[in-house]
Amino acid sequence: IVPDHFTKVYYNWMENIRDWCISRQLWWGHRIPVWYCDDCRKMTVTREDPSECAHCGSKNIQQDPDVLDTWFSSGLWTFSTLGWPQKTPDFEYFHPTSIMETGADILFFWVARMVMLSLEFVEEIPFHTIYLHGLIYDEHGKKMSKTKGNVIDPLIVMDSLGTDALRFTLLVGSTPGKNANLSLKKVESNRNFANKIWNASRFVLSMIDDVQADDEPDTVNWTLADSWIWARLQNLIRRVERLFAGYQYGEAGRQIYDFFWGDFADWYLEIAKLQMRDEKLRYVTARTLARVLDNSLRLLHPFTPFVTEELWGHLRDTVKESPLSELAEDWAEMLIIAKWPQERTPEGWEDEKIANFELIQEVVRSIRNLRAEKGVQVGKRIPAIIVGGAKTSLVREQAQIIAALAQLDNAQMSIVEKMANKPENHAVLVVTPIEIYLPLEGMIDLEKERERLESELKEAESHIVRLEKMLNSPFAQKAPPAVVDKEREKLAGYKDTAEKIKAQL
Repeated sequence: IVPDHFTKVYYNWMENIRDWCISRQLWWGHRIPVWYCDDCRKMTVTREDPSECAHCGSKNIQQDPDVLDTWFSSGLWTFSTLGWPQKTPDFEYFHPTSIMETGADILFFWVARMVMLSLEFVEEIPFHTIYLHGLIYDEHGKKMSKTKGNVIDPLIVMDSLGTDALRFTLLVGSTPGKNANLSLKKVESNRNFANKIWNASRFVLSMIDDVQADDEPDTVNWTLADSWIWARLQNLIRRVERLFAGYQYGEAGRQIYDFFWGDFADWYLEIAKLQMRDEKLRYVTARTLARVLDNSLRLLHPFTPFVTEELWGHLRDTVKESPLSELAEDWAEMLIIAKWPQERTPEGWEDEKIANFELIQEVVRSIRNLRAEKGVQVGKRIPAIIVGGAKTSLVREQAQIIAALAQLDNAQMSIVEKMANKPENHAVLVVTPIEIYLPLEGMIDLEKERERLESELKEAESHIVRLEKMLNSPFAQKAPPAVVDKEREKLAGYKDTAEKIKAQL
């Protein structure tokens, strides 16, 4: 049983069974096999419909009008749906099944009953694993009810935000056996993810369309970015395989999300745009895009089946009509019946490529962060001096990528192994062992920057005065502690902001 602690709950039910009311006053169900005699007033209990009282032989007998509770009917589900009592091909193939997924709240009422009835009627356990999910509550952790007005209608959500978005939210937000809080904001966020999948995939298709037959090189040479994204994908496939085996579906979904949006869309696609401009790199880049997107859609399919099925069909057709057609020779007609991505044994080069690319990522991030902190205009190219140290050759190889992603001026970007005299009036960024020097003059208008900082400082100080006055007034004694703590957090934040601005001034 997953999670394991429900095993004790299961056996507690089984070992401490007590009498309970099994009858229900419903129109539908298995009628209770009890007949009452109008003459001797005794009961006849039998498997077959009796024609007379088993005690006095009277023909005046009436069957109990009640039915067995619904769990007696649903408890037959694992085999009654497969043609039982006949040994049909479906029964022979599908019974017993592998995993039963259901809610922890009906562990005894349904799951245990299925085990009992399967053992009784077909003499085998109906499944080897029971996976229990929690219940869905509202975003505040409250049980949904019409009286509270907090019920989320899945049909309305599916219609407005998409079935894939709701499905992904429920799957990724789940932990075996634990209740989950459902927020429409989460569904909206995952609707955006579905849009990201769509837009990124359509962009890849357009790149594949740009490949010509004469673009294919004599030998395939991957760039650092190609090697990195492929190694990251293989690592993901291995992790997802382990997570699925351990029934950690939510964590698997989160990791696929991070890979697709972060590694693939935010980083590799941006670099692929640059590589596609180079005739020598175009074929290999498009081939890498197709392979990574193919595997990504296969991994995403259990979580977002509709958008991935649609996109994979377009990918298959586009690849088959392109110079990359050999990739799709064994692809299925539909994604739902396509092969699951297979684990590949690491070849030994992966860790170094990943480490080198992550170093380039940190260089780009550090420059981007400084640009944002200094308010440098988006799109403005700035000069830079990069001291590469032991990684100088790597930096030189990736200079075009760094310049494009960090918006540096190629003509004014200098890469050296070491530098004796540090330049003045430069911001210094350190990404060990790399140092980056960015000139402050020209990057921003120093006078306007000073005015901006002074204005922000004045605003922060006014908030500090207001909050200190509030927290020293009777308000602090009368207000709820949570409210007071929130105002204190605001005060600490404004003080921190003021100190940082003063340091910059």
